[in-house]
Parts: sequence; C-alpha cells; structure tokens
Amino acid sequence: MLESAALQESVNVGAAPALVSMHGVRFAYEATTPIIDGLTADVPVGSIVGVVGPSGCGKSTLLSLISGLEEPGEGTLTWEPDRGSPPRHPLTMMFQKDTLLPWLTVQDNIGLHFRYRRGSRADRAERKERVQHLIELAGLQGWERKYPYQLSGGMRRRAAFLTAVAPNPRMLLLDEPFSALDEPTRIGIHQDIFRIVKESGVTVVLITHDLGEAISLSDKVLVLSARPTTIVAEYDIPFGRERNMMELREHSDFLELYGTTWERLSEQIRRGAGGRSVR
Repeated sequence: MLESAALQESVNVGAAPALVSMHGVRFAYEATTPIIDGLTADVPVGSIVGVVGPSGCGKSTLLSLISGLEEPGEGTLTWEPDRGSPPRHPLTMMFQKDTLLPWLTVQDNIGLHFRYRRGSRADRAERKERVQHLIELAGLQGWERKYPYQLSGGMRRRAAFLTAVAPNPRMLLLDEPFSALDEPTRIGIHQDIFRIVKESGVTVVLITHDLGEAISLSDKVLVLSARPTTIVAEYDIPFGRERNMMELREHSDFLELYGTTWERLSEQIRRGAGGRSVR
C-alpha cells in the first residue's frame, strides 16, 4: 500500500531554481478585455506543474505565452539561461489532436527530430538507442515498425508523447493531451509518462481539465480564476518521485487534496458561469 504522503520523499519544488518566471503577466487581443491579468508564477526546473481552471479561462493562452507564440502586453516572462554544453533543445509541445505523421512508422515518428541534426556515426547510434529506450519505457516494444493507423488510441498517445520528449527538451508543454482516452487507459499512460519525465529531467507544464490527472502527475498544481485569469490557489503535491497511480487515487491524502483543490476550482467555475448552477 502507499505510505502516508508525509513519510514519502517530497519534491521540494520551492528549492529548485525557476526555469520560467512570470511576473504580473497581462495579455489581451487588441483592445478587448484581458484574458490573463496580473498572473505571477514560477515553473521550477525539473518539476511537473499542473494547471487547472474553468473552461475558456485562458489555459491554452498561457501555453502560447510560455512558448513565445504570444507576447505579454504587460509584465515579464523570463527563462533561466541554458548553461549546458551542448545546450538542450529549448521546448516541445504535445496537443490534444494527434500529430503523428501517418506515413512514418512509430520509431520514425519518435526519431523525427534527429533526421534534421547532423552528427557522427556514434551520435546516430546514440540517438537510435535513445529512441529504442523510450519505446521500451512506454511499453511499445514490438510496435516499432507499425504505422499510426495500426495502433490503439492509447498507443498513439504514447507514441505522440515520445515524439515530444525524444529531443530531451528543457520544457515540455502538454495541452490536455489525454482527454480523449477512457480513464483506465489514461491512468496507465500517467504511470509511464511520470517515469519517463522524471528520468529525462524535463520540466513540464500540463494543462488539463481532469483534476485527478493534475494532482497525480504534478509536483505543483495552479488553480486559475475565471476571466480575466490569474492564479487563485497553488498547491505543492507531496507524493514524491515514486508513485503508483492506481493506488494513489485511493489514498486518503490524495482524496483530501482533491477535495480542497476542487473547492477552489468550483468557486471559479461558478464565477465564470455568472453564478448559474454548473453541471
């Protein structure tokens, strides 16, 4: 059984330097009411930060700001310099919709990034080994030469995730990537993804409408308000680096944290609905 969260190793996200820092960020399209207004948050290096909020509050807009696709109208968004040698790939993203290329096999989709990088024979061998290692971590061994249409929905999502993590980016942005899957399949994927992310040392921002997903996968969860969006609550998740995703959801500490977080989230859902009853 899962030990009490208080006895487990906790990821002290507050002690890690911030890979991305946002301070007083404001964003609006032209002269419209701001979508994001006064948002301040840090994304610690090596952490998984889950972001939840009412539908339409601006979660995907936040990812656009972090990725540099949009610029804040006010406030600052700064990145910690990459002092590695060689520098890591800066950022990748996984979307809700499938972005696997249908004419490539699983292993060729996962290794697509490396097609456009020169290197020695040793470099190519190392990259091939990395792709195969990821395939094994995600339980896709034996499916390397299959095409996307030959995979189940869960396998396709695993393969799509691996295409995003294969370049070993500093930051991985996940925009509700598992929302189309049934819950048992999602939980199985969560287990693999958590292990791969922690092994790779990738920093992750996860946008999700599934509060259980946010809590079970994350080191920190941010609750966004209804528009104009800011952060109304922030929770450090004390479940450590070794998690059994199925057991975790039955544990009293998880259920207590879920209830506390849902209370704050539901306040914002009602506010966004103008006080109407929300189902």
